[in-house]
Amino acid sequence: MALPKALLMASLCATLGLSMASLAESRREGHWETSVQVIFTDSEKVSGDNQSAIDIDNDVGVGFGVAYHLTNNFALGFDFSYLEPDYKAVFNTDQRGLVSVDHEMEVNTGQFSGIWHVLDGAFTPFLRAGLGWTYIDSNVSDGPPVTGCWWDPWYGYICQNFYDTYDDTSFSYSFGAGIRFDLGGGLLLKGSINHIEIDADNSFNPGISNARFEMGWTF
Repeated sequence: MALPKALLMASLCATLGLSMASLAESRREGHWETSVQVIFTDSEKVSGDNQSAIDIDNDVGVGFGVAYHLTNNFALGFDFSYLEPDYKAVFNTDQRGLVSVDHEMEVNTGQFSGIWHVLDGAFTPFLRAGLGWTYIDSNVSDGPPVTGCWWDPWYGYICQNFYDTYDDTSFSYSFGAGIRFDLGGGLLLKGSINHIEIDADNSFNPGISNARFEMGWTF
């Protein structure tokens, strides 16, 4: 019975060795990839002018990415992420002085990126840098509501208030480093640490760090 067990172990080892060799020889050049992302952001506190400040909580967001590999080591891509962190803000108003707000903001970021894979193989560290825009909606009304009314086929005549909020779209840039593993069959896994700087108005320039985990496919 020892011989069959030895043959079985040898067969498993040979299969594993061939699989690892196949992975080591995998190539990305000329292929597209797409990925879904889970993003864990760190908290951030920013002080502005005239005693204004904002304290942003940590959060879990989602994103997606797409990239094209020009070579086995270099790719160009685009990433989009969506977050809804809670925040506390202090505003210095002309009418009421310092006013505190405890709310939830929406943060949408879209960036074009360059990715450099250090190694040719399926397991490789990588570096990335991105440029793009970040849209931040405070969800705080910037004035009285506008009322709109219409006829609904099921509920009859309906009126509803609509609010404009304080929001801004700003230039942003990011950089990060991580590990990539191509599993074969087109499946890939990535984990990275990133930092994004947002060049907003009125001295509000938050810098947010995050950990990003991705699962994707090459084709």
